[in-house]
Amino acid sequence: MPATPTPRLTLRYAQAVTVLMAACRIDPTARTAFEARIRQLQRLGVPPRVDRQESGPTYGLAELAAFATAIRLMAAFMVPSLAARYVSESWGTLAPALLAGARGALSESYVARRPLIDETVIVVAASALDDLGRHGRHDERYGGALGEVVLLSPSSAIEAVGKLDGGVVIDTTTFMPILVAGFVEATIATEQNAAHELDLLRFATSG
Repeated sequence: MPATPTPRLTLRYAQAVTVLMAACRIDPTARTAFEARIRQLQRLGVPPRVDRQESGPTYGLAELAAFATAIRLMAAFMVPSLAARYVSESWGTLAPALLAGARGALSESYVARRPLIDETVIVVAASALDDLGRHGRHDERYGGALGEVVLLSPSSAIEAVGKLDGGVVIDTTTFMPILVAGFVEATIATEQNAAHELDLLRFATSG
């Protein structure tokens, strides 16, 4: 007899925005502006996947992580269209660092079963930023080449950041633990169900 599949845990839009704002440390008074950014990312194809129900779309942990990553890239002055492409096209590279950054919010049993990488810092090479001046801020899609994405451990990142020439750096430990904890609390997730959502993030390979 086939095993019963583990159901996905998801949040409706309003709950998802609340969790995202906490993880990205956005002041509650800025919710209207934040939601405008979320809608912009949705138009640009973020998150990579969304579960749709009759009452509207719902968002799992992987989808929230995609939103949060794009928002943090934008906070580092990357234009939305480029941030969306990195999240969509480099998701398989980014996902392990996102999960590793959430270590502080993960159960010991999960980490024991699914060892994490040490690299929690995402570095985007500056070469992809060279021709942004030729594109408007509100372009629906940035069509240039994407720069290399490198994952680094916090210790090696210190030296690497000093050598950057205008690249973008985000530390996943600054938002992923809050995101995971907020998601688990909002969904009232059991350890098994939370592990399933974490695995969907862990084994993501494409947008």
